[in-house]
Amino acid sequence: MKNILIYGASGHAKMIVDIILKNNDYNIIGYIDSYKPVNSQVYGHKVIGNLDTLPVLINKFNIEGIVIGIGDNDLRLSIYRSIQKIAPKIEFVPIVHPSAILAEDILVPEGAVLMAGTIVNANAKLGKFCLLNTKASLGHDSVMADFSSLSSGVTIAGNVTIGFCSSICLSASVSQGLTIGDYTVIGGGSLVLKSVGDFKLAYGSPIHTQKDRTLDLLHTA
Repeated sequence: MKNILIYGASGHAKMIVDIILKNNDYNIIGYIDSYKPVNSQVYGHKVIGNLDTLPVLINKFNIEGIVIGIGDNDLRLSIYRSIQKIAPKIEFVPIVHPSAILAEDILVPEGAVLMAGTIVNANAKLGKFCLLNTKASLGHDSVMADFSSLSSGVTIAGNVTIGFCSSICLSASVSQGLTIGDYTVIGGGSLVLKSVGDFKLAYGSPIHTQKDRTLDLLHTA
């Protein structure tokens, strides 16, 4: 059983710990976190360091893998890039809740996290480090790019493309055959009946408002 670390010690990370314990497929050594003090106890495991101490922890505990327990796409991407610089050989393990329903042809790539009750239908494609939260559904032939996410209760119809680092927020629905651009956020409860471009914040049921996002604002989105 591989020894792994979890980056982040928030509520999202607790859900990941629960999945790992249910699957019993990795040995959790502890968390690394930039904000919580070392030895803090979170959901049965301790914070044992931060990014700066990662190389030492890898050697000390024979760490073979890591999970980025961060729900925000932009921050997850930033953390990934930081870890890659510090520990380029570390494996980013995928996490799939045992209640997730996946079509037979679905491949779960590195770093992806699928929470309880998620559904991924036939011929859909999951990107690296994508996140499907509780009871999110991805339709047949749909594509999620790397670092994209579906919040809890999201419904994505068939043949939908979701761009790089884009977020579909709580209980939103996206209709058949549409495209959501890169770095775009669809607001909670929205109904998407037309494609939405890159770097947009769009919301409404159906979508009635679109605002531009900029790189300077991504970390607060």
